[in-house]
Amino acid sequence: MKSALKDYQMLLLYLMLLFSASMHSQNKIRIACVGDSVTFGAGIQDPQEHGYPAQLQQLLGANYEVGNFGHSGATLLKNGHKPYWDAAEFKKSQDFAPHIVIIHLGLNDQGNNNWPNHKDEFEQDYLDMISVYKNLPSKPKVIICKMTPTFSGHHWFEEGMRESFKEIQLIIETIAKNASVDLIDLHEPLYRFPEYFPDNLHPTKEGAHIIANKAFSAITGDYGDLKLPLLYGENMVLQRNDTIRFNGTANYNDIVTVQFNNATKFVKADFNGQWNLTFPPMEAGGPYPLKFSTPTKSVEIESVYLGEVWLASGQSNMGFMVRDMESATTVLKDSLNDRVFFLSMDGKTLSGEKFSTDELENCNAADYFESSGWTTSNGKDLERFSAVAYAFAYTLQKKLNVPVGIICNAIGGSPIQSWISRESMEQQHETVNLLNDMRLNPMVDTWVAERIELNMEGYSKTKIKARHPYQPTILFDAGVMPIRNYNIKGVIWYQGESNAEHIELHSALFKLLVNDWRNHFQNKNLPFYYVQLSSLNRSTWGRFRDSQRRLLDIPNTGMAVSYDVGNETDVHPRKKWIVGQRLSKIALHNDYNFEIGYSGPLLDFVNVIGNALEVHFKYGEGLKALNSPSVQDVFIANADKVFVPAQTKIINGTLQVWSPEIKNPRYVKYGYTPFSNGNLVNSYGLPASTFSNSIE
Repeated sequence: MKSALKDYQMLLLYLMLLFSASMHSQNKIRIACVGDSVTFGAGIQDPQEHGYPAQLQQLLGANYEVGNFGHSGATLLKNGHKPYWDAAEFKKSQDFAPHIVIIHLGLNDQGNNNWPNHKDEFEQDYLDMISVYKNLPSKPKVIICKMTPTFSGHHWFEEGMRESFKEIQLIIETIAKNASVDLIDLHEPLYRFPEYFPDNLHPTKEGAHIIANKAFSAITGDYGDLKLPLLYGENMVLQRNDTIRFNGTANYNDIVTVQFNNATKFVKADFNGQWNLTFPPMEAGGPYPLKFSTPTKSVEIESVYLGEVWLASGQSNMGFMVRDMESATTVLKDSLNDRVFFLSMDGKTLSGEKFSTDELENCNAADYFESSGWTTSNGKDLERFSAVAYAFAYTLQKKLNVPVGIICNAIGGSPIQSWISRESMEQQHETVNLLNDMRLNPMVDTWVAERIELNMEGYSKTKIKARHPYQPTILFDAGVMPIRNYNIKGVIWYQGESNAEHIELHSALFKLLVNDWRNHFQNKNLPFYYVQLSSLNRSTWGRFRDSQRRLLDIPNTGMAVSYDVGNETDVHPRKKWIVGQRLSKIALHNDYNFEIGYSGPLLDFVNVIGNALEVHFKYGEGLKALNSPSVQDVFIANADKVFVPAQTKIINGTLQVWSPEIKNPRYVKYGYTPFSNGNLVNSYGLPASTFSNSIE
């Protein structure tokens, strides 16, 4: 009898617990994650634990129930090759009686087996699916997503998928507006982490974590409260006489209050936690207080200045420190300037050895750079800052008499392709090849490829997802994207050493870079001033310097010549102050209307006069040979382009060139010797650029 009673009590307890669990389950907020293989978690080990819906469940906690209704290969199109409409998961997602539905579909629709024939059906099919969910008895909130990236290594990428993907993304934005549903951008945050997409389509668990975080914030409105961009802080300098833009993130619908220079403005954070507002242009001045606040958090910056802001970038010769330059002791004693404010973005990982585990952990877009914060030029902080950038900023400040802010994010050894955005490099086959083949690619300079191999030795045996700082796009992702909304006056650039083996490719990439940065900084006329490589005994450097001269055809660019301050054996010449000054002359003339000499002689045209060539120059006033009766490092050739040393004479501002060996001259070269002793200058003492009228 006692045994039967005990059994009955146990059964009753079980039923009570079951009923309680059922009631508790009914009180949970149910979230249906609808999608394809990315939602399902294809390619992720244990997707039930590491797929994005599972990670979303962990973030949301016990008051939510997240269902994974991903179906691999599914299309949004009803007439697609594998419609989600026909999948069992579609019916299950409705039976789930969700309170929130997150739809991420479209990746499989972009294929050539679907999109070309059915693209016109996509919008209506998507609207129909949204309607199905909205009309469920549970009346769920529907959220749709911009697609996660499809990377250039996908075998269909250059066969129409690249274009289809863009079309679908734009249509999804239109659908969100027409259906009055919220839109999560899953593309941008993942686009900067190709290492999370080993098959170019499906994210790893790390990528799934980013998706889960985006979904969590969209559901809860929690974006971590008020957050400000990297460059905001004490002693920051804002560009004068230009619209002042402030931006950041905050929790959804929070009112952000911005107080600056006796003015106050308010803005509400949007669904994605983004906010931005503008103040009218202001003249140079400061310091001014700046305060950002939400209902739960505030950030106060006591000293903000208005002046001129420039970005200095490139590789090691731009990063070359003040303490290592010629006359460093004098500069650190006599050229301090408390109206120059500088900020250094330093790479955490760079060495000539195999990267450690900790170093590999930093090799990604989120973690690679660390900021020094803004500081004035006291000796201790200035020692480690860029010598060229400081000389440039110091000279500007002395001439303009306003605060000058200079940001430097240069990385030693970096090739130009690491500084260009993925969206730009994906547009041409040659640059797509660079993106897809990153190991010992013959288009990559030998030293760069070998350094990547050395640093990444054994990397594949680790579980770390990393990219080398010399690989394409990573320095753009890590060092340009975070600062692209900060108004700058212009860019100074010193780079090319790591691309000097592939001259034509570098020229194409440089044009791409300039256009790319102008687009991202939202200034199609952004001044872009660069340093022509110096003299060094490397075989391609003469021709490379001339290729840089030809890049002056790009509007609003300028070039500082530096071969006269090079070093025959050292790729890092120490005479950096003069290089920074030459860059500043270009800016002072072009951007601040100073009537000063800012360019050395540049080849204009060549006339053939008998057995001699007559070379004409732009900026050739007062043309002369420096410290010698004749111009050095000049060569001449017939039509066969077999060059021999030339004799020279300067007549009425032109350079006469001839040789007894050349009877029918056509071509001339100047400064082509890798370590050149060229000595042609103008009345301002500025050296002529390496040049030739022959294109090799």
